[in-house]
Amino acid sequence: MDSTRRQAQLGTQTIHLTGIVPAPGERLRGKFVIPAARRADRPLTAEDLCRGVIVVSTIPNIHKHACLSQIVDLDERGRALSEQLRIVHVSADHESHWQEVDQFHPNIQAAGYSLCSADAASREAFVTMFGVGVEGHHRIAHGLFALQDGYFVEVDIPHDQMRAAEVSGFLDRVIRAKGRGRQKV
Repeated sequence: MDSTRRQAQLGTQTIHLTGIVPAPGERLRGKFVIPAARRADRPLTAEDLCRGVIVVSTIPNIHKHACLSQIVDLDERGRALSEQLRIVHVSADHESHWQEVDQFHPNIQAAGYSLCSADAASREAFVTMFGVGVEGHHRIAHGLFALQDGYFVEVDIPHDQMRAAEVSGFLDRVIRAKGRGRQKV
């Protein structure tokens, strides 16, 4: 299996994730435009992820508990951790699926973006850069990615895709990595 194709579990089913998992210290490269779905007035671009400390959360299906849990947990823990931390969620869902977040969790401050509404080139660029594509499917993998000024600081794509990424441990690792000055190579 090559470095752009990895196995993960979705319940009892084995799935193959595609794209290259970014390494800490690696610079975000490429271009994409992902349409805004909630709490954003313009699309998300790679350039937007090159300023400040940002956590990108990838969400396969907002209607599933693990996905909603990742959104809520990241917002609560991230805000408690740092006011400078910016959080963005990119989902595989249509923008209308974000209405559930607004209805049941109106205090969530993070912007949401809809990958299914992006053009094919932008979708492919994003899933390749973040390593969250799912072979033969429009879904994307759960993942958490911390970037500082366009450099990856920490990455977590769970092997068990039925579960949300473990937010608390991820944020702890981000703080430790920043403390060691690992944000840039």
